Amino acid sequence: MTGSKQKQLLADVLEGLPSIVFILLWRQSGDLELAGWAGAGLALIALAGLRYLRVHMNPVLLGVNFHLLLATPVIWGLFQAGLVETGRLFAAHAHGAVLLTVTVTGLFLSLFSRRGFLAADLSPMLCRTASAGMLILSSAGACWALLVPAQSFLAVIATLSVLILGRRFVLATWADRANHTRIGIVLGASGGSFDTADMAA
Repeated sequence: MTGSKQKQLLADVLEGLPSIVFILLWRQSGDLELAGWAGAGLALIALAGLRYLRVHMNPVLLGVNFHLLLATPVIWGLFQAGLVETGRLFAAHAHGAVLLTVTVTGLFLSLFSRRGFLAADLSPMLCRTASAGMLILSSAGACWALLVPAQSFLAVIATLSVLILGRRFVLATWADRANHTRIGIVLGASGGSFDTADMAA
């Protein structure tokens, strides 16, 4: 395994670990605060580790990790400041709000990064189009999760799954087309060389 593949594998583990640990702790212990602090700590480690590795982050999981990093400390801070009702409101919608954080992250990337919410080195038009589609999807998911709290878990899982898989589909499709184009160029060049040789003979 090459060094770049090892780094990417480590990056994939770091990106997904905070969410996995958060969900497992939450479901097994029922202690949302404990799960939240564990997720926040692991998200901080993951973001710092990815920065150190200098690898491109998955833009969807980047938003998820930002949410894990901020949600519990913000809610805790509201309670400590005496804003109990506001803290309870934030806590009640914290799970569904992850899609709101993903949407804000995607909007920031779309506005200030050449690679957009898609986070890929493709043509500007394709990046803008795909990023817009991802923003619409994440915004719709956020509205679903926040307006129908009873379905927030389903809304989050479904929306994140479609975002991640849809992004991979777009990148895989582009890679296949790029490979076909390169093969066509090589075959065309080979054919041209054979024609030249035949004419010379």
